[in-house]
Amino acid sequence: MLLRAPITTLLGWFILLYEQKGISGQTRCSTTGSVGPNNPDGKKDDLDTDTDLGVLLDGTNGDYRVSCCGVIDAWEFYVKDNPGTVDLQVWRSTGGGSYTLVGKNSWTVNAGDENNEIQYPVPTSQRISVRSGDYLSFYTDGAPMIAHKKEGGPGDRYRYSTSIGDQNVGNSYPWGSATPATEPRTYAIRADLDPGNLPTFTNLPTTITFTDDTAANTVLFTVTGSDADPLDSPTLSMTTTTVDFSFDPATGELKNTRALPVGSRPLSFRVSDGCTDTTGQLTISVTNIPPEITNLPFTYDISEDQTTEQLLYTLTVTDGSLDDTITCSTDSITPSTDKFFVRLLAGTTATYGVYVKALPSLSYDTVRQYVISVRCTDNKTPVTGTLTVYVTKNNPPVFQNLPATKTVPSTTTSSSGSIFTVNATDSDSGQLYYNMTTVPASAPFTIRHSGEILATTDLSSHTVPGFDLYIYVYDGKTLVGPRTLTVIISGINTAPVISNLPLSSPISVPENSAPSSSVYHVSVKDVDAGQTHTFYASYNPSSGSSLFTIDTATGLISTSSTQTINFETLGAAGTSYVITVTVTDTFDTATQSLTVAITDQNEAPVFGKNSYAISGDEGNAGATVGNPSFNVMDPDAGATQTFSIDCPSFVMNPTTGVVTFSHKYDLDVTGTASSVTCTVTVSDGDLTDTASLVITINDVNDNTPTFTSATFTFYAQPGTGVGTGLGSLTASDNDVGAFGSISYLLDQTGLGYEYFGVKNDGEFYVKSSLLSFSSGTTLSLTAIVKDSGGLQDTASVSVIIPESTTAAPTTTTDRHVTFWMDTRNVAWVTVAVLLFTGLLLFCAFLIVRYGNLPCLQDSFKPNKVRANKRPTYKRARIRYTNPSPKQTWEPWQKHSHDYLNGAGAGPRELVYF
Repeated sequence: MLLRAPITTLLGWFILLYEQKGISGQTRCSTTGSVGPNNPDGKKDDLDTDTDLGVLLDGTNGDYRVSCCGVIDAWEFYVKDNPGTVDLQVWRSTGGGSYTLVGKNSWTVNAGDENNEIQYPVPTSQRISVRSGDYLSFYTDGAPMIAHKKEGGPGDRYRYSTSIGDQNVGNSYPWGSATPATEPRTYAIRADLDPGNLPTFTNLPTTITFTDDTAANTVLFTVTGSDADPLDSPTLSMTTTTVDFSFDPATGELKNTRALPVGSRPLSFRVSDGCTDTTGQLTISVTNIPPEITNLPFTYDISEDQTTEQLLYTLTVTDGSLDDTITCSTDSITPSTDKFFVRLLAGTTATYGVYVKALPSLSYDTVRQYVISVRCTDNKTPVTGTLTVYVTKNNPPVFQNLPATKTVPSTTTSSSGSIFTVNATDSDSGQLYYNMTTVPASAPFTIRHSGEILATTDLSSHTVPGFDLYIYVYDGKTLVGPRTLTVIISGINTAPVISNLPLSSPISVPENSAPSSSVYHVSVKDVDAGQTHTFYASYNPSSGSSLFTIDTATGLISTSSTQTINFETLGAAGTSYVITVTVTDTFDTATQSLTVAITDQNEAPVFGKNSYAISGDEGNAGATVGNPSFNVMDPDAGATQTFSIDCPSFVMNPTTGVVTFSHKYDLDVTGTASSVTCTVTVSDGDLTDTASLVITINDVNDNTPTFTSATFTFYAQPGTGVGTGLGSLTASDNDVGAFGSISYLLDQTGLGYEYFGVKNDGEFYVKSSLLSFSSGTTLSLTAIVKDSGGLQDTASVSVIIPESTTAAPTTTTDRHVTFWMDTRNVAWVTVAVLLFTGLLLFCAFLIVRYGNLPCLQDSFKPNKVRANKRPTYKRARIRYTNPSPKQTWEPWQKHSHDYLNGAGAGPRELVYF
């Protein structure tokens, strides 16, 4: 066991606690405190078997939970086996099953130290700072070495992890999901605690001094704290609530948030290591900076003739204190008088001046000097300054070159040209001011304060030959005058005259006049020979400037060269314009007006497009083809337009433009066009415009296809071959084009099956075998003819299968049928040959077997009388006629069933014997 701290240390710690303040929920550890069993040697019975094992001693009984704040100054643990390095750890819960490693001490167990209790005094620089609620833990990289004893109850079960590995201080680990122990244990490990060191300030308490001109956000002081415990990080805070200062706990910087008020301000601060707080005080002392009048003393001269209130002197006052408000006033005046005073300058809030009041009645002979003491204060510290005012005696100014007469030429004197300079002197004033009046009052002259007289306009335009100028001079005290200057103008110009205006009636200008058409020529007369005249025009309404123009050299008024006059678009602005013409000879001007009236003209209607198109179906006279929907523009308001068309096959409604047929229009008639291009004319009764109209006529299915006969009859035999043509169905359709195309169909519903077919060209043929029908049968069905538009006609069709002995109604050339062409002859001959061959074979057998032929012996049929008889053949001829003239016979059909039963190429005979 380690020795505990001596009694003197305990006494010092007691005194320190008295001066400090503990943090709520935390109690300083004592020098005799510990966590874990008092005697680890008694818990050495067993040893864990898992390698790389970490154990968090978080049992609910709290045997290994720290209950105070301080530092671990020693470890004591029992090593049972497996020398190596063990990490002695402290973990702190952060909630949700997660823990943070707040510190660890590593100890290496050497070989030979097994089965011993290890006492590990932690060096001061490596001591772990602990807080109430922390848990002890250990981790062994390899085989475990710290022993344990199986004892206790459910509260002595801890958490294990073989995957935690080596952890660094500050790492987090989810101990909450680690494996809990299945049996109670007490581990042979203990941590000895020490209260550690208290946090302290390194530079408090103290007092600092600043002036009240310190700018806002200035760093006034940096508070610093320290803690001798190496793993403690002291935190700083300001406990004084104030709006005048801001404190940054991270840097310890104290700043003022605004200008500092004069006085002393104590501020309290706290340094904390998370266990105990230490407080300190900083006193801020703020001193005032007094104002300063920087431009006093000063002297000022004032004339005894002063009559108005006047600013004599502007005070310049400064104050380093940013928030101070300065006020100034007269402190005293010697000799005593109320002729002078101090006040703010007009329009300012902080600038003061020394004034003399109106009508001060100053006298050079009575008082020649006034001493004014000015007092300024920031409401804390007043300051004074002196202004000395000297009264001076006044002397009036004297004219040196007036009265006088001055001749100036009108042609060379321009505006702002100088014609004369007045000269005056004043013995006691270097600044004189001039003014004047004129007769007549409209004289084109002005005078500057310097005495220079200028022309205000070009004198060449004036007709008055002379002016009198009455001039005054003022020295700021005395006004002297008037003195007369007579100005004579030579070379006066005669103004030009417009000779052919005004007019007695307006000038008429028709709309749509050609660009640059002449409207009126303004004439001018001028007695001054050789002068150049320039013409200008103004217009009322002002829009006239876009319709008319004037030649500045000749005075010719013309229509615009770029814009055509349109009477209809001038409705809102009016159709009457007043043109004011001004002519100048560069010296004088003459002005006259004339009125121009715009007259309306008929304008042709205009199609909006060059070509239009409509389409409709063919039809009878009067049927509507379509409406072209003409868009016609006619500038003339109220004008009526009519339409006409030049194609005789069509009629156009003159008002609406709707197109109808003038006669029946049938595209089925040869030579009738399906598209016609016509010329359409629109007229307002006087003027016209044309456009093309493309009329497209659509073909209509207006003719029904018709069979050439209401009934069709065909002949066939039961053996007529499939595909054999029996004849043709014929029909016609008067439509041309697509609607003139026809197709054939058969309705064989009554037959129950499709025995016949019809081709596109009308050929009627056998589609399925007729063997199911007997001779003498008549088959009835319906033929249908349709066009592509769906119109149709029907006809009755009869297919007659005649009796076998009855010749067909039609006659053809006979052709005899040979014996072998009849399949029945072939059949019985074949059977006879087979029987005869069998008989021969039987006879041969008897000869071989018996040596004779019994059947040839007379004794075979002794009573039979033989007679030679020839068979009698009865010949009958049956002739068949092929009902289809189109059927052709091929050589390969010679012995076919179809051929023998009537499917041959022509009439044939069957011969029966």
